[in-house]
Amino acid sequence: MIMVHLGVDPQHALARLRAHAFTNGQSVTEAAFDVIAGRIRFHD
Repeated sequence: MIMVHLGVDPQHALARLRAHAFTNGQSVTEAAFDVIAGRIRFHD
């Protein structure tokens, strides 16, 4: 989903997810669940 939102490759999408999780005190898994649930949307 992040790849589509940002139009980036998988490595960049994972880096953005990890950065978001780190800055919000979440695990990557928690952040991923938030993306799937639509609570987080990434924009360029």
